[in-house]
Amino acid sequence: MMKKIGTYLLQSKYAISVSVLVFVVIGSSLITSSFLTADNLITVLRQTSVLFILSSGLTAVVLTGGIDLSINNSAALVGCIVAQLLLLGVSIPVVILAGILVGIVIGIFNGLLVGILKLPPFVATYGTNMVVLGISTIVMQGKVIYDLPRNFTPIGVGYVGILPIPVIIAIVLAGILYFVLQKTTLGRNIYMLGSNAYAAKYSAARSVRDTITAYVICGITAAIGGIVLTARLNAADANMGNSYGLQIVAAVVMGGTSLLGGEGGIFGTVIGALVLTIILNVINVIGVSSYLQSMAVGIVIILMVWLDVFTRSKREKLSRA
Repeated sequence: MMKKIGTYLLQSKYAISVSVLVFVVIGSSLITSSFLTADNLITVLRQTSVLFILSSGLTAVVLTGGIDLSINNSAALVGCIVAQLLLLGVSIPVVILAGILVGIVIGIFNGLLVGILKLPPFVATYGTNMVVLGISTIVMQGKVIYDLPRNFTPIGVGYVGILPIPVIIAIVLAGILYFVLQKTTLGRNIYMLGSNAYAAKYSAARSVRDTITAYVICGITAAIGGIVLTARLNAADANMGNSYGLQIVAAVVMGGTSLLGGEGGIFGTVIGALVLTIILNVINVIGVSSYLQSMAVGIVIILMVWLDVFTRSKREKLSRA
């Protein structure tokens, strides 16, 4: 019986992630009674939605076997530009469009570095991260913008019925990305690109195109996340994305998307973002130091990468048996 359960966990794409989620929810409710209160659950959903939006596009990039370390500062740059435009009296639809265009430009830039120049994704996107941070600092000139227009902030703190607007945005985005990754030729190509079957079947030109597209998707979701985060904080500054750097990668990895590429999906990132948010929420509730929070996220990433490598090797042995 236990052997059958173990085999199922190894072969199922999301079984381990769902198991971890159930364990974390039960454990959190036992650690602190305030976890299951309505107010705290709404807070968890709101925080999860922002993290998921920022992490969702990274799922596509990681599926190709790449990585994007510029997401947090890309989101911050979009937030800074959005805030500056709002102060100038630009209409909200135009501001949102401008923010998304900035994300697209960053995505194309990263895609060209990785797809055309063949730079290692880690190095290329970390470099982009530093460039984007520098641009944000120039845009803000060391200042923080507060008190954004009242008709903008509902994007981050408003409700439609009982659901926070960021949660609705996250649900819509999850549906779109699920369709793209699972039901389109582009999605199938992204999976093949990460599984090394792509090179044998498709031309180098198509490989470059799909790599750039994956990074553009990541840039768009980073921009959307930056807009939502800015509205939620009702403020913008060049460093507003700092706390999300490790968390974005951790959410994707915890959701079962392999850093080696070719395995995982958007549903897993939803689970990963939820698990990580719950862990950080409980740590905050019980008053653990912020330094220990960063350490906890780092440990989670190491464990999940090890688990990914371990389960891959076990699956290969099972397939050969």
